[in-house]
Amino acid sequence: MSGILYKSNFNTKTDLNRFFRACDTMNHRGPDDEGYLFTKLHSFGHKRLAIMNPINALQPMSDINQHLIYNGEIYNYDELSLLLDDKLSFKSDTLLLLKLLNKYKMEILNKINGMFSFVYTDNEVIYAVRDMFGVKPLYYTIVDNDIIAASEIKAILAYTNNAIVTGEGLCELLGMGPSHSKGKTIYKDIYELPPGHYLKYDGKDLVITEYYRIPAYNYKKSYNDTVIMIKDLVEKAIKRALISDVDASAFLSGGLDSSIISTLASRSKEKLDTYTVLYTDNEELKPNEFERSNDTVYAKMVSDDIKSNFNLARVANEDIISNLKRAVDLRDAPGMTDIDSSLICAANSVSEKYKVVLSGECADEIFGGYSWYYNKEKEYKVFPWIRGLEYRESLLNDKWKERLKLYDYVKKEYRRAIKSAPMPANVNELDRRHREMTYINIKYFMTNLLDRKDRMTMGSSLEARVPFCDKDLVEALYNIPFKYKYKSKVEKKLLRDAFKGEVLDEAIKRRKSPYPKSNSIEYTNMVRELLKNALEDKSS
Repeated sequence: MSGILYKSNFNTKTDLNRFFRACDTMNHRGPDDEGYLFTKLHSFGHKRLAIMNPINALQPMSDINQHLIYNGEIYNYDELSLLLDDKLSFKSDTLLLLKLLNKYKMEILNKINGMFSFVYTDNEVIYAVRDMFGVKPLYYTIVDNDIIAASEIKAILAYTNNAIVTGEGLCELLGMGPSHSKGKTIYKDIYELPPGHYLKYDGKDLVITEYYRIPAYNYKKSYNDTVIMIKDLVEKAIKRALISDVDASAFLSGGLDSSIISTLASRSKEKLDTYTVLYTDNEELKPNEFERSNDTVYAKMVSDDIKSNFNLARVANEDIISNLKRAVDLRDAPGMTDIDSSLICAANSVSEKYKVVLSGECADEIFGGYSWYYNKEKEYKVFPWIRGLEYRESLLNDKWKERLKLYDYVKKEYRRAIKSAPMPANVNELDRRHREMTYINIKYFMTNLLDRKDRMTMGSSLEARVPFCDKDLVEALYNIPFKYKYKSKVEKKLLRDAFKGEVLDEAIKRRKSPYPKSNSIEYTNMVRELLKNALEDKSS
């Protein structure tokens, strides 16, 4: 489905034209590419980019005085449909959700397993809702007692024509980047609806409610029973992600997470297409603390083992450079540079044939795959992935150092974050620290990676699904003790043991290697030239 752009009132023709211009700024966001259709309802009250398909995709969808504009995928459709009194005449996530909302209102949200954002109106009351973990984006602003909600910030900026970055916005960009504080963007008066929250607005009062918190409890199962449970949960999550009316492919790096997904997905398809990112201009890899081995070698081994169609998404320096500005445009703010632009190239390769791709994001956050999970010697005072704050501040002059106070800003958000982590009764110190680390990774680092994945793939009309972000799986892993995840001092040992013998042994044993990035001197020189040109251009 396409993305959301919603505005509750249109008072003049000029107002309506501004809205259409805002629609035009949005990128095509979804697996259907037959063309856009601007739909209108309730005296121009509801607007959305909808695909021209009157049975399955026409939106807004209405029922008397209730209306729904929806974007996403519901994985437990069959289970939820049993909650209705009457069987639906045709299968539609949007229709199912509308009927459930009309019957149960916001109480139904905790029962949904999926990725989504939507706007629902009940008479004159407006609700905006985002999925539990932030797989799908949603932003909003209030203008003259009117709410505007959108999947992309650029649509709001195009409508308001008011792009202002304050000191707080600079702290978000320079201090919290590439992640961000919960609910904030770098732009003044434009807010992110946090994952697991809904917004209620009646034209006067705006109330934001957290409808979902990860449940916390004291874990009792043995390690062996936990291994069996995790295997079952992961298998179910991948099956849910494959339920679709369009064919799916998979990103395959040859690492543990993508190898599990590709292996299981290959059993549900006659011939799975897998895609591996290859930087064609990279120097020979010199193993370091983070990058230990070459993805292509391991990915080909896994592909041969599962008999998938092995595809290389080739990325040259020119491709990375040419997509740097495109990546900023898709994010609506500076992001992760070549990490972003190379994913655009990969998404372009996949989207030539497919509209859905499975990806391994979120496994490291819930299984404890990052070094900061098991670095006992270090007591963190800020988010562990935000490094070099002192160096960042050194780039500022004294006036802006004093005004922004980047370190203090980030430290304050970090303290607020760890205090929010759900805890069971009588938790010990080690378990408390692990849950805090897991919580901030889910709520901050994971949402950043999900945002990157959504923006870069949707820009190519490709929908990325993330099985490891499954509700049942995340809830279980939040409560499983760290000693299970780091058994024998091996990161993600629990996941490795769950699929030992099921997935190629070389992939099971492979140490973590992050998403690849450019190490080419030529690329570095090309970026320097871009900066030099920008500095020489006085109108830049």
